[in-house]
Amino acid sequence: MVCEPYWDGLTCWPETPVNTTVFRPCPINASVGAVPMAHRICRANGTWSNGNWTNYTLCLLDMVKKNPMENDVGQSARDIYFFGSIISAVLLTITLFIFSYFRTLQCNRISIHKNLVLSFIVRCTILVIYLEPLVTNRKSSYRDKPWLCKLLTCLHQYSLIANIFWMFVEGLFLHNRVAVSVFNSEAPFRVFYAVGWGLPALIVLAWAVCLHLYHDDPCWNNSFNLPYTWIIIVPIMIALMVNLIFLCNIIRILITKLRANNTVEICLNRKAVKALAVLFPLLGTSNLLFFLKPQGETSVIVYRITNAILQSSQGIFVSVIYCFMNGEVSNLLVPMATVSSILSPGFPGSHSYPPEVGAVQIHPDAYERIQETELLRADIFRLPLRG
Repeated sequence: MVCEPYWDGLTCWPETPVNTTVFRPCPINASVGAVPMAHRICRANGTWSNGNWTNYTLCLLDMVKKNPMENDVGQSARDIYFFGSIISAVLLTITLFIFSYFRTLQCNRISIHKNLVLSFIVRCTILVIYLEPLVTNRKSSYRDKPWLCKLLTCLHQYSLIANIFWMFVEGLFLHNRVAVSVFNSEAPFRVFYAVGWGLPALIVLAWAVCLHLYHDDPCWNNSFNLPYTWIIIVPIMIALMVNLIFLCNIIRILITKLRANNTVEICLNRKAVKALAVLFPLLGTSNLLFFLKPQGETSVIVYRITNAILQSSQGIFVSVIYCFMNGEVSNLLVPMATVSSILSPGFPGSHSYPPEVGAVQIHPDAYERIQETELLRADIFRLPLRG
């Protein structure tokens, strides 16, 4: 009885008798002298040990030893992803609360924003869970259980694709409003939900089935060297390329309209750059950098660090630009903060108050502002004003 020959994506392993450990030189070897070896174990029942897994531990240790700079860059990029994702998740959660709480903000555009923000939260949360054992160096983690590791890998891929697809929905909706009229009535949210949440599930399911059938690995390591990865890569590339086309056309239309209004050239360029900076994170075109393969050690280091910063801070940019710097949100939050300070016990002034708002009494300096602000009436106090 023997174990069948197997190609693990890096090394071809020959037919091996049972109860035998077979060794092969590392596929990438920079050592001088003793050559580190990878190995596999053929069990007594004629199957490869550990779920058809190849032990490349000595190869990885040798690479770290010979390339300390590579190891440091990898750790730095991992830490940037980890802590950047935590900050993004916190800001995005606040953004989702603001978008959901204030009723006057509700519209098709904000509804799409909410789904995009939610996809960012899911993506950041999964990434933090995925990287946590590597950052904290815990001895026991989800990686010790193959089924759990595979499940988390699938969720990681799903959150990435869903996030990209909701960026595509943002681009489609914005391009429709600016350039063409694809939808004659209300935005087709059933289609948007199917594209943003449903289609990524089908893509990941097809990818997972292929790996389950043809790549029996405990955690599906080295799966990105396999052809099945194109099941994930192709839809992402299509969505990002279409968004890039949307972005270029929107900027073109903006510049055309500004020139038609005889806008000064300097002001025109400033507005175009501002629009580009605002739309760039929303449409996810920075993700196209992920598909580049720079050459040279310095270029690779710069690329990895830059990519880690852009990827992990995308949620931060979306929160800041589309929520905290949003004029509609500011019109709600700034008066709310002002009223809160006026209602505080230490606020100086007269104690003669106008009519009540529900059970709360308002200082005269704030009363006129509240009367004039419909957003406050609808969202802060939730009650109609009297008097």
